[in-house]
Amino acid sequence: MVPIPVFWTKYTATMRGRAMKVVPCENCSTEYIYILEREASGVGTSVYMLNNEGAAGHAQSAAGDTLKEVLDNDFDPVPCPACGHYQRYMFSKLRETKGMGIVVITIALLMIGVIAAVGALRCSLDYLQNQSEADFRSMFTAWAVLLVVCLIGFGLSVLNNRKMRRFDPNVADQQARIAIGRSRAVTRAEFEKIQQEDKRG
Repeated sequence: MVPIPVFWTKYTATMRGRAMKVVPCENCSTEYIYILEREASGVGTSVYMLNNEGAAGHAQSAAGDTLKEVLDNDFDPVPCPACGHYQRYMFSKLRETKGMGIVVITIALLMIGVIAAVGALRCSLDYLQNQSEADFRSMFTAWAVLLVVCLIGFGLSVLNNRKMRRFDPNVADQQARIAIGRSRAVTRAEFEKIQQEDKRG
């Protein structure tokens, strides 16, 4: 068999876009508007450099399609600028930011658990080979440490799940939420007023 070399050129395109999102507030029925900004990438490949223009065009087209889909379906957790209410469907994104501390702790506990498990296995092998009292104490301590780490991890997981189920960003200070909303959004009435003023100007 004769090996055939294959080479290609990879093209990547990145596009940024904005979309206006209209949100009806489930608390006060005010409609408000904010701007969603996203970035998307697309890839095209030209084998043996036979279709460079087509690959570049495909990358651009893929980036555009991905960007349109993201802008159509994604959202930002923006509270109502009138009453400060976060809509229920926004809770999932707010949970992601609130749970980062637990994620870091979980990763740290996982690493400690792996080290403890390796240590416990090593101590167990030492004890099986020597059957000495010192090796038994080392093995017992290593398994006890592993058990404690597992119990802490399980306890934190249960507490975090309970906390996430009860999570409600609308219990926070209302004025602070209104300020966040006003920094990102305007009511539909305010938006229409601005448009009318722009037409007159």
